[in-house]
Amino acid sequence: MEVKAAGKSQRKRLQRQLEFYMSESNLRQDKFLQQTMDEEGFIPVRVFLSFNKLKSLNATERMILDEAEKSSTIRVDRASCCIAPKVVPVAGQDLQADARTIYIDSFSATDDHDSLRRTFAKFGKVNLVSLPRFPQSKKFKGFGFVEFSDQSAANNASAKSSDADLRGIRVMSKTRWIQMKEQLKRQLSCPDGDLATGNDIDKVDSASTPDNSSTCDVMSNATGKKKKRRRKRAVGGGHLHFGDDEGGEEGASGSEDNREATKKQKT
Repeated sequence: MEVKAAGKSQRKRLQRQLEFYMSESNLRQDKFLQQTMDEEGFIPVRVFLSFNKLKSLNATERMILDEAEKSSTIRVDRASCCIAPKVVPVAGQDLQADARTIYIDSFSATDDHDSLRRTFAKFGKVNLVSLPRFPQSKKFKGFGFVEFSDQSAANNASAKSSDADLRGIRVMSKTRWIQMKEQLKRQLSCPDGDLATGNDIDKVDSASTPDNSSTCDVMSNATGKKKKRRRKRAVGGGHLHFGDDEGGEEGASGSEDNREATKKQKT
């Protein structure tokens, strides 16, 4: 009886994982799966069999097809042994994704996609947890993003950044993070530009720039005596990360899985 229950649980986990692979949130940023899709959005099952996540579930071709057929979000073509999302995402279609996403850092070194998903699930349904890596070393960049299915969940999470359940994880909206990143880029383009503090950027955001003054002038005035400061510091300690939020991302589908699958296709 216990073996049967374990098998049922395993298949349910397999179905959830397949639904994640085929979700709009994942396919929008998973370049590997995008490249393996045909014009109708179908992906060969053999591609998924190479993923470590599915290997850990002892998934077989038949199991994948069976569980995909039970899903309301996946199409199955048994003849060609392929599966596809029922709605194929269009590049750039989801313009509201950033509004539903939060930036996070200061989480534990032991945290992973699953633990962070559980942490933020209290605010609403989590579509995607992304933890960018450095392209060469493959080490995590020290920050990440959590995309919710609803913007109100993201707003709520940002407002509760001091919540004890977040274990000291720093949270802000991704739109705010993008604004600060752009402000930083503009400041660094100034001849004498320095990295501004969060308060400085707030001043710049609210400043009314005269017609004859540049953004560089405003940033210079905002930083004032802080010109010797060379690092971006946030209120509460620790610096914000402004690395590329796209290159080297790894969602729950696992870039490691994708890299391994790519190697097998090349050999």
